[in-house]
Parts: sequence; C-alpha cells; structure tokens
Amino acid sequence: MIDLHMHSTFSDGTLTPAQLVERARQNNIEVMAITDHDNVDGLKEGREEAEKAGITFVDGIEVSADFRNKDIHILGYFLNLKDEEFLGWLKNLQEKRHNRTLEMLKKLSRLGIEISLAEVEDEVLGNVIGRPHIARMIIKKGFAATMDEVFDRYLGDGKPAYIPKVGVDMVEVVKKLKTNGALVILAHPHLISHSDDTVVNIIDSLLKNGLDGLELYYPNIDTRKRKKFMKIAKKRGLILTGGSDFHGLNRAGIDLGTGDISVEVFQKMVGKKENIDRNKKVW
Repeated sequence: MIDLHMHSTFSDGTLTPAQLVERARQNNIEVMAITDHDNVDGLKEGREEAEKAGITFVDGIEVSADFRNKDIHILGYFLNLKDEEFLGWLKNLQEKRHNRTLEMLKKLSRLGIEISLAEVEDEVLGNVIGRPHIARMIIKKGFAATMDEVFDRYLGDGKPAYIPKVGVDMVEVVKKLKTNGALVILAHPHLISHSDDTVVNIIDSLLKNGLDGLELYYPNIDTRKRKKFMKIAKKRGLILTGGSDFHGLNRAGIDLGTGDISVEVFQKMVGKKENIDRNKKVW
C-alpha cells in the first residue's frame, strides 16, 4: 500500500515528518511522499526516518497555483533538492504566503479579533503559515468552537477575513517543476471549482507544458467522476497517482493509507520518471 499525498507541520498538517513516518509504519505503508504546501523543509527529516523504518520515501511538494481566481494544486514528485533556482522560487512563494497572513490578521482585527503574528507563529513548527494555524488561534481566543465554524464565519472563501492567494500561474508552476526534473501531477482534479469541461481545458493546457498525470486515487471521490477523468487520462497518456491528503487533526476522518492504493501505481510513476529522464526534454 502507498500514500503519496500528506502534509506535515511544515505546512498545514498536525504531525511532524517523523510522526508521519511512524504512522505510515503502523498503517503498513510501503511507499510514502510528504507533499507540504509550497515548501520542502520537512523532506530531510522525513527521508531519514523513512529509511530507518524501511519505507520507500519520495521527495514531494504541493504547489498552489491559480486559474481564474480559483485554486489549482499541482504535485511534484522525485524533486531535485539541490536545484538552487527552484529553491529560490519556493522562497518567493513563501514570502507571498507571509504577506497574505498579515492581511488576514488585519481583517480579523477590524472584526474585533486581535491576533498577533507572533501568536500565530507559535502554532507553526515549520516556516509556512496556513489558514488552519490562524484558525486555531481564533478558537483559543474563544471566537469559535471548531475549525468548521472558523472557516464558515471568518476564513473560508468569501468570508469576512478571507484573503485570496496571490496567484501563481499554473503553467509557470508546471514549467518550474519540469525544469527541476520532477514528475508533475494535477492534484485532485475532481475538487477544482470549475466545470468539468473547464477542468479538461486545464488538463490540456498543462499537458502541453509537461503535465505527467492526474491524482485520481483519493478519499471519497465520486465513482462517476473518477471514471470520467480516468478516460481523459488514458486518452492523453497520463498516469494516475493517489494519496490520502492526510492533514492529521486538521482533516477529520482521513488517515494515512485511506483508499488502499496499490504499489503498482508507484511502479508506473517510477517507469514514467525513468522514461522522461532517458528522453530528457527542456520545457
């Protein structure tokens, strides 16, 4: 069994990389990838612990992109972590995230909810602040009882303290990952907030720029949608990947290994990566 989509405390998960590895071991995961948002800071710890546990570890990331003011998430696997240009680009993304955090805190202040940046940073073990970290402070200060309530009242899309992410063009993200040498996957296409026809256009646009596959082995995906996107993937020669998108306590009801994804999925990814490396193309 494999799980190629999970988040640690270095983005918006509640388990450290070492704790993720231990949970993966307990859940009989043979291959795992940590895919934190817009950063690779937890990968060294994850890899070291996975090697001790006898688990195959894949260096991964989930990068947030934008298409018509809607989030598009793009996964990269088998990253080259010595690529200084790529690491510099990620640092710039993190700075944009930081500025977004400051703007959300200002909006909360106008609503009478005073939270300092230092207080939020105390909730974060890594370098990336996400909405769940702010949400936990709102709960601690007594302005809401649950994460769902926080997002429904304050931080969800379109709510009073919401600030849209600074858009990074989705084609730029794919090109950066391809230049890095990564295998590039469109994350959970069934969750993209556009019509299915628009999502197909997104897939075709990204395919022209190096997209390698779609993430379709995913918790609670509608069977009809999965079959539809599987046909799209097959027609375009795209591989299929999957994972639980585990966030620990920040996403209730989902555990590592949810979906019982077979090792054959990973083997096809390895084959695709080897084929790409043999026929190296600059995007």
